Amino acid sequence: MYEEALSDTILLMVLWLCIRWWYSDGWRWAVQRAIVERLQWCNETFSITALMRTLFSPFKQTHRNPGGSVDIRIHVFVDNIVSRFVGFFARGFVIFMGLLASALVLVSGALFVIFWPLIPLSIPISLAMMVFGVGR
Repeated sequence: MYEEALSDTILLMVLWLCIRWWYSDGWRWAVQRAIVERLQWCNETFSITALMRTLFSPFKQTHRNPGGSVDIRIHVFVDNIVSRFVGFFARGFVIFMGLLASALVLVSGALFVIFWPLIPLSIPISLAMMVFGVGR
């Protein structure tokens, strides 16, 4: 009798500790994991800040120094302008995709954090649905 009461008490303590973690430290962990760390990953992957600093730099640093006749200087000027436009569009596309990925991370992370407190309720709801034969 004593061992049975002790095992019930231990089970209730473990259940209480799980619930307490889920709605306190677990929620902070979910926010950190679902939003903060994934936004940091997006920033590191797409290098948005570095791309913004070099938005108008030549593409792959392909530029030439002007020198020589007027014809060569005009040719070098046009090459440098074209290289900067190509670099602008390539970097702009990557920045756009990075911002889009960051927006998706924010939305999905917010949804995850909103549904976080409801996840433990899915077990009793599923059991009740099974008992009442929902979905047959």
